[in-house]
Parts: sequence; structure tokens; C-alpha cells
Amino acid sequence: MKMYRSVIFGVVLMISCLLAVGCQPSQEKAPDAAAPQKDVASEQIAAETVKTDQVPMLQVEKTEHDFGEMGPSASGKCEFAFKNVGTGTLMIDRVQSTCGCTVPQLKKKEYAPGESGVIDVTFRAPSTKGKVNKHLYIVSNDPKQPRFELGIKAVVTVKVSISPENVKLHLNEDNAGMSNIVIKSLDDREFSIKSVTIGRDVMKIDIDPAKKAKEFVLKPVVNKEKLNEFNTGVIQVKTDHPQAGTLVVRYNAVPAYEVTRPRIILQNVEPGVPIVKDVIIRSNYGKLVEIDSVTSRNGYMEIESQEQDGEHLQLQIKITPPDKESSSRRYITDELSVVLKDQTALTIRCSGWFKLK
Repeated sequence: MKMYRSVIFGVVLMISCLLAVGCQPSQEKAPDAAAPQKDVASEQIAAETVKTDQVPMLQVEKTEHDFGEMGPSASGKCEFAFKNVGTGTLMIDRVQSTCGCTVPQLKKKEYAPGESGVIDVTFRAPSTKGKVNKHLYIVSNDPKQPRFELGIKAVVTVKVSISPENVKLHLNEDNAGMSNIVIKSLDDREFSIKSVTIGRDVMKIDIDPAKKAKEFVLKPVVNKEKLNEFNTGVIQVKTDHPQAGTLVVRYNAVPAYEVTRPRIILQNVEPGVPIVKDVIIRSNYGKLVEIDSVTSRNGYMEIESQEQDGEHLQLQIKITPPDKESSSRRYITDELSVVLKDQTALTIRCSGWFKLK
């Protein structure tokens, strides 16, 4: 009986030990409830908050400068004061000018929060009279206004007048209806005319650069053939008067003929599939439109039919895009040259692109 109790006691002791071992805690250290836990999302938000808190902000004291009245080709200087009112460093990449007449200068590119700076600008007025509006752009890392606009204004005034300043010409009138040009001093100062420039030799004007006077009357002689070919342009007159600048007369002539659709745009064309477009050649001076010859530069365009409509001529232009084998390009262009019986040359252009498969 005594032996039996010993065996029972040993079995109970062994079971207790096994149970004790099974209830042992893991070798990994349990987290300390009192210690702060790592939160990845919170860290990201905090980092973004720091970035957001360090934001540069450009503030310009005066965004526009008005030079008022200026003489032709006169120079002026102005400045635009600014400040970084943000919490991050302001980085100015550049101050962009829209033309060579406005030249900005900036001493440095980095500005700490609260730091101020100045953009110095040199402006040169144009040589012709009239209102002037120019723009500058401050390109920076300011997230709300990365391209901040500045303005410059002026009014160029001259001391010599030219009349007329705009002329409407007609080929069926004597000398195309061109009037004399009067150039006059506005301050009673004598001057001489140094040069007269007219593009394409559309007109001829004789001058005497040695002659001085307070007023000149110029008599243009028009070349009608040139005017019909180049029906818009300017006459530029330069004098030795210091406040005259460049005097300009703009002219525009009604041509003998006009094409109602001088440029044809095609979209999603099919290789080898013809397209027909209507075109009208209009006569502006009562002369019948008659075609002498037609030439296609690339061979895609041709006149399929033509019909007289009074003084005008209605055309049907057939455009046949090249097939796949003859062209690997996506775009097509061509030019149809039309010469009339009176040897007036007209041009009808075509451009387009193939349909994507």
C-alpha cells in the first residue's frame, strides 16, 4: 500500500511539471503597456505636416508699373519689391520676360522666410507710337502661384505725325487709290527724311535726304501687279528728328481674285480613298474667272469639275491620299497651283492625317 502511494505521488508530480512547462510564457518579450506604440500612419501625417508648415509664399508689393508717356526708343528703369511671407525657403528659378525690350535682373534666387528682395527691370520703349503692355513672370516654388505675373505699361508719343496711317487700296482705281503721304513736325522743328522702306517693291517713293523742312508731302507710285500679289503691308519712314521714331502707314488692297477655301484640312483619311471639297474663286472687279493651267505639287490634288457662277468660278477639288504601299507617313500635304488666263497665280493647300487602325 505504501509503494502504491509512492507511485501515485510520482505520477501526480510528473503531470504537474508537464503542466507547469506548458504554461511557460513565450521567449519573446511582451510589449510594455506603458511604452508608446509605433504608428506608421501617424509618422507619415507628421512628416506631411512638417512639409506643409514649410511652405514658401511670394508677396509682391506692387504688381504693375506704369511709365506713362515715353519717347520712341526711350529707356526707363523700375523695380518690383517682394517678400517671402511663407514658412519655407522661396526658390526663384527665373524671372521670365516676354520680349527683349524688358530685361529683369535678380541678385539671388533663395529667400528665407521673412526675407525681402527686389527685381530690377530695364525697359526700352518701341520706336512706334501707341500704348504698350508688357509682362514678366516670376517662376518660383510657391505652390499657389508658381508663375506670378508682373505688368509694365507705357504710352509712346512722337513729335512728328504721318497721315494717313491706314489706307484701303483698289486695283481698279488710278494708282490703286493711293493718296499722298503728309509728314509734319509737331514741335516746329525742321527735320529730314532719311529712308522710306516698302516691302516687295509694291510702291516707289522718291525722297531727298539732304532736304530739311517742317513738313513733307510724299507721292507713292504703286506697282499694281506687285500689289495684287502682296496686297497687305506697311510703309516705314525714318527721319532725323530725335522724337519721331519710326513712322508707319499700313495699307490693304482688295485683290483681283480670292479663294474661299485656300486651305483644306482633312481628318482620318483612308489610303487611296478620294475626298471631294468645294472651292470658289471669286472675282472682285467684275472680271470673268478663267483657268489657264493647274499643277499639283505632290499629285494628290486635281480639279474634278468647274462651273461658272456669274463672275465667280465654283470648283470641286478631288484629293486622293496615297495608298499604304506608296507612303509610310501618317500625314499628307499638297499644294494646287492655279494660273488664270490673265496670269494671276492662286494657291489651294491641303493637309491632313490618316485614320489610325
